[in-house]
Amino acid sequence: MSGRNQNPIKAALCGLVAGAGASAAMDVYWKIVRNVAGDRPEQKPKGKKDGQAEGKPSTQIIADKISEVLTGKEVPRKDKAIAGIAVHYATGLICGAFFGIAAAARPRLGIVGGLLYGAAIWALLDEAALRMLDIAPDVEKVPTTQHIQALGAHLVYGSSTALLTRMLMKILGGS
Repeated sequence: MSGRNQNPIKAALCGLVAGAGASAAMDVYWKIVRNVAGDRPEQKPKGKKDGQAEGKPSTQIIADKISEVLTGKEVPRKDKAIAGIAVHYATGLICGAFFGIAAAARPRLGIVGGLLYGAAIWALLDEAALRMLDIAPDVEKVPTTQHIQALGAHLVYGSSTALLTRMLMKILGGS
């Protein structure tokens, strides 16, 4: 990218698309890690609450909360998996758009910025927000290796977002 600032709307759209691709890269990372290390307990609720099945992923719990606000009801059981996926990708799209805006303001923001961004998302969303919302288990109940694996997933997300955003902005010409 050039040293001049990029159009922030184009950059946000580039980041949005990049966030989708990076979310898919994150899914691939988890498929590989799950085959090696098993399930992701940091994505499981603390226990059974209000009729929720123990072990439901945080994305499905969030989808239920959104559905309850909008419709007064949880997501129907048959739609829970797809609703959880939608929450995961919506989060990736939104975070990608924010990265794109940052990349417009700082055209030299590259892979290091993406890695730092991914680490920040992990710390703020996975490690802090899910626990503050009482969705994820307490930090000390999750093995250190799984915290590291989750960080790895977010580093994949951040670096992929940075690379894809940069590529798309070059293709579209940022101004």
